[in-house]
Amino acid sequence: MTRLTDAILQTSTSYAQGHGAPMVDLQYGGQMGYAPDLAEWVSNQAYVRRNLICLLVEAPKGFSLLPNPESWIATLRALVELHPLSIDGLNAGLEVEFASNPVGGGGQQQEDFTDVKETQSKPVFRWGEKYGMPIATFFRGWITNLMMDPNTKFANVATLANKPTDMLSDQSAATMIFIEPDPTHTKVVKSWLITNMMPQGTGEITGRRDLTQANETPTYDISFTGIAQYGIGVDQFAQQLLDGISLTGANPQLRPAFVDAITADILAAKKGYSNEVQALASASIKV
Repeated sequence: MTRLTDAILQTSTSYAQGHGAPMVDLQYGGQMGYAPDLAEWVSNQAYVRRNLICLLVEAPKGFSLLPNPESWIATLRALVELHPLSIDGLNAGLEVEFASNPVGGGGQQQEDFTDVKETQSKPVFRWGEKYGMPIATFFRGWITNLMMDPNTKFANVATLANKPTDMLSDQSAATMIFIEPDPTHTKVVKSWLITNMMPQGTGEITGRRDLTQANETPTYDISFTGIAQYGIGVDQFAQQLLDGISLTGANPQLRPAFVDAITADILAAKKGYSNEVQALASASIKV
């Protein structure tokens, strides 16, 4: 069966202009009319939302003033790019407000649009705490060093010899981009560029004792502030970044074994599968 020639809407056409990810042409593939049109079945394929890729674009400038700044920056990058259990709160919808005017006395209303607003994005990261509580400790350090100490109401970076000349928001805030790739991992379907990102807490840090219950493995849901940009310009920047992440050769089924030898203490044991084979071979009758 041949594919419908016009299944994909050209990126130079109408509402697809400027969008790099392939999208089906809605003129074709409708299957809910008088009867299904199976010749156009491929154009009825559903959109399946893919997991976001988060990339750190800018770390808080104040990290450079703290001891071991490279560790602060590298930790933040790893936390947002490699450790999240989930990322939520990204929105790109539009909300339209209308005013109502009566049409006659029968109750009919004429609606006229009065405003359009973007739905606010509020990123929420979920992390599972690691051994020794490094995640909570990192965010406590970010908040108290670059935002505000709860006791003095000043950022503790001011107590260091290497002091900032100002405390504008870029000292304490990060910039990140969130990219949803298409199923080929080559095209950007949608993306958000968000700046002024600061944690709104450390996550819940509690203690308890109950010998009748299992010990807990805490997770943190940490919300961030942010000013988001969404649109074709962001998609083009995201496409540049995605182009730099080639999947060629990155097949996890072909990676080498993470252990490539039996340890010496195991080989020193006298009993084992290979030992029995060796013993039987040496004891076999020669014919």
